[in-house]
Amino acid sequence: MPAIGYDPHDAATRTNPWPLYQLLRDEAPVLHMAPNGADGEEFYVLSRYDDVVMALRDNKRFSSHIRRGDFLDMPVLVNRDAPDHTRLRRVTNRALGPRVINPLTEWLQSVVDDLIKELLQEPEVEFVDRFTSTLPIRVVGGMLGFPPDRKADMMRWSRAVFEVFAVAGGTDPEQFPGFYEDFMALVNCVDQLASERVGCPHRGDILSDLAARESSGDVSHDELVGLGWSMLAAGSETTMYLLSGCMEMLLRDRALAERLTADPDRTEDLMNEYLRLYSPQQWVIRRANADIELHGTVIPEGSIVHLVLGAANRDPRQFPDPDVFDLDRPNKDDHMAFGGGRHFCPGSSLAQMVAGLAFRSLYQHLGRFSLDSTRPPRLRSGGPGNYGIEHMGVLISTPTAATC
Repeated sequence: MPAIGYDPHDAATRTNPWPLYQLLRDEAPVLHMAPNGADGEEFYVLSRYDDVVMALRDNKRFSSHIRRGDFLDMPVLVNRDAPDHTRLRRVTNRALGPRVINPLTEWLQSVVDDLIKELLQEPEVEFVDRFTSTLPIRVVGGMLGFPPDRKADMMRWSRAVFEVFAVAGGTDPEQFPGFYEDFMALVNCVDQLASERVGCPHRGDILSDLAARESSGDVSHDELVGLGWSMLAAGSETTMYLLSGCMEMLLRDRALAERLTADPDRTEDLMNEYLRLYSPQQWVIRRANADIELHGTVIPEGSIVHLVLGAANRDPRQFPDPDVFDLDRPNKDDHMAFGGGRHFCPGSSLAQMVAGLAFRSLYQHLGRFSLDSTRPPRLRSGGPGNYGIEHMGVLISTPTAATC
């Protein structure tokens, strides 16, 4: 049998990783990979559900503090262990907790309604550009206090954040030309916005809250800036791919669309089963804190470990018929699209609230939408670990008595 290879940046693998994931789960549940470039590191790959869950929850043997003592040692949640992670997580939970986001429902609905109203005035749109990327950027950017006219910058900067994390995890930086310049532009923007708020009256946004935390000594200025740019990136990419993917599914499967339209309370089931099947973040990284033996292979202390969420979420040992979309799957909520353990995504509630409001508002108009065969959905083929539709042409018909 030929050697199994795993290159998370290969375009073919990125758009259709499922056959490789099955091979990994069945034949190489702990895969060792040599460095993928002059500046890369060797790493190990875990792909089975139980192994990935274990690694996400075992904070003693698997560290999230990937880089130490260099320019990529960033003071953000995903690159910290306790006690720093505990302190930063407490601040983040306050910024994104129910007491903050629940009162925003009316505003969030107005943002959704305005975007849908704009869509319905057009005969055709690039749906990702006009809706699924714009909505989370308006929401998260608005909550943070970013200028609303910086959408293009915010999208480019968000992608640079994920590229920085990939490089921090051992990926050859040559894979992502220009990533560092874009990342530093985001850091400088957040730094400027945060500095304007320190010692000033509250402006009603998250950066003002974080500035108050800096003044009280809860976070340093670097941590404040790190929380700001990481929230922007995490809050935009996952929601964009969730919105794009579910919309494409609804437009291809009219029976599913009719079922959701008739019973919008199943929207959470739609989103969770989609997230299980097509995790927007396909893998996360840990570093081994000790020698770890698993399935007869020893992962040496200090090694980078890829936890392949996308493979774990399709493990038949956990999910029967894992490659089938099943709205009635009883354990769909067991997916790990938002990670797990202490590092479970703190913005997951906001992402699902925004997407849920969007779908409930779109159902009544689905009869007017159809996929444009001349601009079919196109998956993202570049970048680190993200999976989802980045372009999708949609035709919008004029209203009729049946669709008004």
